Amino acid sequence: MARCKACKTGDAREYRASRPGYHKAAYAKTRTATRERHLVRKYGVTLADYEAMLKEQDGKCAICSAPEGEQFKGVFHVDHCHATGQVRGLLCRGCNHMLGVVGDDPHKLLRAITYLKGPQVAAEVIGAYMDCHPDPDEQLRAALATN
Repeated sequence: MARCKACKTGDAREYRASRPGYHKAAYAKTRTATRERHLVRKYGVTLADYEAMLKEQDGKCAICSAPEGEQFKGVFHVDHCHATGQVRGLLCRGCNHMLGVVGDDPHKLLRAITYLKGPQVAAEVIGAYMDCHPDPDEQLRAALATN
């Protein structure tokens, strides 16, 4: 018998209401498999890959060094480049959101350092950046020249 969407939705709500805690219990049984499916589907990373990255980072956020156990839901965010999809590392929620807010733009981060610490510290950071990246892209070169 065919049923309209509203009736199916109502039946589903009644079913869930009559079984409080069912979905939490079902999720708890498949938590690991669910997490791995999510990581593989979204980032192409298996739980083994995640654990290897975590070990490489000594169980800490790649930016602020906060431990994984103190994180929301006890796990790190998988940081990736939105343009290429390449995974960069594991970040705490705050650091991941910070990069999202600045749009992964190193120019904005350098301006933020200048704002917080002053031009002298920013110059030291820029110098260290140039040591590691001797040939930055033209846009970054222009941003560095203005600091």
